[in-house]
Amino acid sequence: VHKDRMKIRASLADVDPVQIDCSVRFDGVGGLADHISALKEMVVFPLLYPEVFERFKIQPPRGCLFYGPPGTGKTLVARALANECSQGDRRVAFFMRKGADCLSKWVGESERQLRLLFDQAYQMRPSIIFFDEIDGLAPVRSSKQDQVHSSVVSTLLALMDGLDSRGEVVVIGATNRLDSIDPALRRPGRFDREFLFSLPNKEARKEIFKIHTRDWTLRPLDKFLEELAEKCVGYCGADIKALCAEAALCALRRRYPQIYERSEKLELDIASIKITARDFVMAMQKTVPASQRAVASPGRALSPILKPLLENTLERILQALQRVFPHAELALKDQQQGITTTSTCFDSLPDHRLALLFSGTWSVFIKKKKHIGKNFNICASLNHLFLNLFSSYCCRNPRCQPTSFRPRFLLVEDPGCGQAFHLAPAVIHALEKFPVYTLDLPALFVSITSPEETCAQLMREAQRTAPSIIYVPQIALWWETVGTTVKAVFMTLLQNIPTFAPVLLLATTDVKHGDLPEEIKALFNNDCEEVFKIQWPTCAERRSFFEDLVMKQAAEPPASKNNS
Repeated sequence: VHKDRMKIRASLADVDPVQIDCSVRFDGVGGLADHISALKEMVVFPLLYPEVFERFKIQPPRGCLFYGPPGTGKTLVARALANECSQGDRRVAFFMRKGADCLSKWVGESERQLRLLFDQAYQMRPSIIFFDEIDGLAPVRSSKQDQVHSSVVSTLLALMDGLDSRGEVVVIGATNRLDSIDPALRRPGRFDREFLFSLPNKEARKEIFKIHTRDWTLRPLDKFLEELAEKCVGYCGADIKALCAEAALCALRRRYPQIYERSEKLELDIASIKITARDFVMAMQKTVPASQRAVASPGRALSPILKPLLENTLERILQALQRVFPHAELALKDQQQGITTTSTCFDSLPDHRLALLFSGTWSVFIKKKKHIGKNFNICASLNHLFLNLFSSYCCRNPRCQPTSFRPRFLLVEDPGCGQAFHLAPAVIHALEKFPVYTLDLPALFVSITSPEETCAQLMREAQRTAPSIIYVPQIALWWETVGTTVKAVFMTLLQNIPTFAPVLLLATTDVKHGDLPEEIKALFNNDCEEVFKIQWPTCAERRSFFEDLVMKQAAEPPASKNNS
């Protein structure tokens, strides 16, 4: 290895492990409990309990792929994983490469750098190799691509799953462009598991706020953090961290504005700097979430001004949507109860079925395994019993897998009404647990790819991350504007989605259902409650709206300059 380094004139630091912040642990990662549990199975448990894997002669997964929007904690989880493994006398070497760090202008040097990296990781095993932005290192191989990149990708594939065993070397890749990675990497033996780092929901945002404010002298109340998490829709973990830092700066600016005018250092009373709700409001006005810098998130809550007018209508829409899309009912119940973990299929099995499945009868099969010829009928019947129980209580369990025939929902409003402009984002905000893919006209034509390719990529991604939502605002105008090829691609991919797949098509229109194009009209069945007609606000709702505006707010005396 040393000779290879000298040949390519590389420094010893090129393949040395990096020093990471030891304070980053799993307790500093919020909203990713399922990811942490899976990573413990892959890396931590084989180090702590090797006898379990030795008994069953199984090889734990040695590779995982992190993908999702920027700022959702992919690199943070990798650093926390390395620290969790390095406890006590155990030390796990952590190698980190960003994007195209291994690439070089010399032919063959990039491949040799990769081989040196894996050799060094094998010598210092157990170890973790983390490739950040791996799409820059292993892009999709094609005839239009440079042959040098294809050679690098082939070398990486061979090193991850070749003739030589990697041993206790875990490879982790992170990217926010999953479609740009070579498909050969995404199989067991290389990247065994894929973890989606989506934007956190309300409970996850509250947990992240608690993590970033737990070291404050005056910690915010849980009630305030819950309200703050409710307003921070579309914020990722990095956005929340930046928001807390900006709130502290706002408090400093409010308490000591003179430090911005003086160049010399002043004596400050740090205890007098207190972060209040006003500081968080000011910080939210200055902070733009990463997910909304390129394109705004489609989900947003009803504004306090419109709540008296549209709150009841929104409740009726959600009730109708729960009948069409049963996953929405489970998501709303979990959100009300504060549930963030997912239940397994066996959680709903009756106790006597569980006892029959896992205790006495199943133990007979284990004990009499040596007499398999004599007790073949018993074994076959037990296998049949297990499959029947699994099919009956798991596959058809409404809690585990609620079924609905092609869930679709259309919001119809009168022309010029404008209520769907506020109600559809409010529905998406209530269902923020599910990933939402907006298929509007800007999404089709703003990309450098063709509209047909953008439509196909978006709908395939929605099917892959099910349960999910495909949102098409103003579907009548969308249908009239796009070309024939886009229409054919849209209808074909929509019909190719499995019948009971939990992929909801949510659309809005200001055209009556009877006046819609025949193709769009056939997508939404009015008899199955898939079409919701938005009614005008009632007299009581209009009275409540103007009563708060005229009778309460207008009657309050203006705030004095001293109090403002």
